[in-house]
Amino acid sequence: MRIAVVTQKIVRHDGQGRVNAVVVEELLRRGHEVVAIAAEVADELARHPSLRWVPVDGGGVPTQLMKDQLFAWRASRALARARRAGIDRVVVNGFVSWARSDVNAVHFVHSAWMRSPTHPVRKGVSPLSLYRALYTLLNVGFERWSFRRAGRLVAVSRTVAEELRRDGIDPARLAVIDNGVDVAEFRPGTPDPALFGLPPGRPVALFVGDARSDRKNLDGVLRALAEVPDLSLAVVGDERGGPFPALARSLGVEDRVRFLGHRRDVAALMRAADLFVFPTRYEPFGLVLLEAAASGLPVITTRLAGASWLLEDGAAVVLDDPDAQEALVEAMRRLAADPEERRRMGQAGRRIAERHDWPVTAGRYVDLLEAMGPLASGVGVSGTLVRSTS
Repeated sequence: MRIAVVTQKIVRHDGQGRVNAVVVEELLRRGHEVVAIAAEVADELARHPSLRWVPVDGGGVPTQLMKDQLFAWRASRALARARRAGIDRVVVNGFVSWARSDVNAVHFVHSAWMRSPTHPVRKGVSPLSLYRALYTLLNVGFERWSFRRAGRLVAVSRTVAEELRRDGIDPARLAVIDNGVDVAEFRPGTPDPALFGLPPGRPVALFVGDARSDRKNLDGVLRALAEVPDLSLAVVGDERGGPFPALARSLGVEDRVRFLGHRRDVAALMRAADLFVFPTRYEPFGLVLLEAAASGLPVITTRLAGASWLLEDGAAVVLDDPDAQEALVEAMRRLAADPEERRRMGQAGRRIAERHDWPVTAGRYVDLLEAMGPLASGVGVSGTLVRSTS
């Protein structure tokens, strides 16, 4: 088959982009042709003889909202040209095009984010929070348009599936395929605080995520760290322009915290850490949780992370409330003080991660595409709910 994949990124250093990359890799392995309509494609995929990359971006305009619209318009035109040359299936991610698709892989549901108590507009009215509210509300409409024009929707977690059902998506059009992890790249290692620029003598907790907004609850992690003096913290994520370096200084923990910025060597950093802390306030999946588990790290997270249920069998401390500060402090204190518990939880996490290796996940996507009839013409479909196994 000749399959068009329309998305922003098909790369390995980005959460959603990584899913796209492994699915495209599996399509190519099975002998399909791929037309990649994307802003960025991994070099090794772009060089594949059965992949044709059609570069599309949303550059040249000042705001993210305008960039998204420009990308969707350009992608729609590129897809129309590709259809004239012959396309058997169309795969998209959320709202990235105004065209019809056969499969829409849903990683984020803006209506659920708008309902979240941690959305910026609920924390105070400002020009920035109003813009973010407008951005979210418009994306609710754009996504619903895109979802209506898809043959099937693939939710990347149970959480996303429930959000889609709450928005009125027919379960017969919905499949659930949990994200996976590269268990060869993300593997256990030996703790090494020096890799983070931290002195020896304390275990290192690692945080990977948005380091400029409070959706991932980095503020809660820093406040908890102030009450756990025998623990250091390394933060991966672009912190520039965010409030957290100043918060670390005000809490008196700056000597135990290292802000590392955006990194592409996350797997190596996970091998050097002692535990992973990610008490998010809203997370449709949370790929970093599976990556930490594969790296043999005990995890602290919340039930608001879509991947949390995968780790409940002894691999994670799963908090009911991300803002229950005492519970977060207790979890961090307990794991900081008990290397044996860290070891047991890390081993449990590794076993769980091995059941979610990327080839398994990618295979489910491609199986679904191969089993479908041609839908891109707009013909209606019916089907059954497909769940991944853990």
